[in-house]
Amino acid sequence: MRAIELLAPAGNMEKLRIAYAYGADAVYLGLNKFSLRDKADNFSYEELEHAVAYAKSLGKRIYVTVNILPKNKDLEEIKKTFDRLSDILPDGIIIADIGLIELAKKHAKNIDIHISTQANILNKESAVAFCKLGAKRLILGRELSLSDVAQIKDAVGQEHEIEIFIHGAMCISYSGRCLLSSFMIGRDANQGDCAQPCRWKYALMEEKRPGQYFPIHEDDLGSYILNSDDLNMINHIPELLECKADSFKIEGRMKSAFYVATVTKAYRMAFDDCIRDKQKYLSSLKEYNEIVSMASHRPFTTAYNLGYEDFVNKTNESMTYSNSNYIREYTYCGIVEDYNKELGLAQVHELNPVYIDDTVILMSPHINTFEQKVIKLYDEDMQPIDKAHHPAMKYYLKTDIQVEKDTIIIKRGGQ
Repeated sequence: MRAIELLAPAGNMEKLRIAYAYGADAVYLGLNKFSLRDKADNFSYEELEHAVAYAKSLGKRIYVTVNILPKNKDLEEIKKTFDRLSDILPDGIIIADIGLIELAKKHAKNIDIHISTQANILNKESAVAFCKLGAKRLILGRELSLSDVAQIKDAVGQEHEIEIFIHGAMCISYSGRCLLSSFMIGRDANQGDCAQPCRWKYALMEEKRPGQYFPIHEDDLGSYILNSDDLNMINHIPELLECKADSFKIEGRMKSAFYVATVTKAYRMAFDDCIRDKQKYLSSLKEYNEIVSMASHRPFTTAYNLGYEDFVNKTNESMTYSNSNYIREYTYCGIVEDYNKELGLAQVHELNPVYIDDTVILMSPHINTFEQKVIKLYDEDMQPIDKAHHPAMKYYLKTDIQVEKDTIIIKRGGQ
């Protein structure tokens, strides 16, 4: 079986570390400028240097997004950014603008060029053209079927890589090329400052054409007519492996460390199980689906992956018109910072309250997910307590099994 890459988002250093711990082969991240996630924590050059050294120590990879659609005023500073990246040497630079390819070849030598999904590569002629310009990897548009993906991979050959999205938020526009935010409130999505007006509530009225109505299916308060569901391909790993893509990408640089851990773990397990034993994968679908659904999310869709006709036939299943709320069925309570084997105590950084007699789920990078009742809690001075409920407090949890650093404490029920 050919090697595949599981690619996770890293909005900051904590999320990068969690992504690697829970099974990502590579992460993608942004600098403080020129990234399409301006509101993420992002990385300074110094932080990126540390991140690259950390990744290399683990045998992992890092790709840096420089994927805005730049104006003339941005070009000189982008050249300087590429110069700095040539010193730091991440494994790849993600670019959306065709003009930046030549700049990257001149100023970011020895770094692979990846073409962003913002470039809207939807056919094999476009893919081959970008490869001739110097691209090593193409991040294809979400509007393609897996059959289209395989055809594009055949066209570009083994010397070039194909990356596709398999999980996360979907944009109502072609691979994110949206002008709504800029038009409505002056925040440019293509400069990394999207206000997500596609998630707002709208009511549509046609004043001069009686009898022509937009089909609103909910109530008189309005309709979320642009609100797409979240992509989720966990139930279709065999099809993903057959589509010939090299890298499978999880969306979410703005999402929490909890999201990064759970989604990365679910796909790592699913890919590894399917590659080793397809029957084990099929028998474990319930477990993968529970884990991938732990972090808050919208309803799930397979979007265009299973074919355009499939998407059209299930359009109402791919959009949520009644609201833009997240589904929250679990609560992220804390993360284990250390473990005392002799005492069986996990030192936990608290994020949400835990009480004696609560039932918690312990999810670890390398240990099977385990559920137990909370019997004993201690404060930092090892004094017994009946609850851990102060923000960011450190406490000790008696565990029924040995756990490891970065184990996540979860409770059923959202907040």
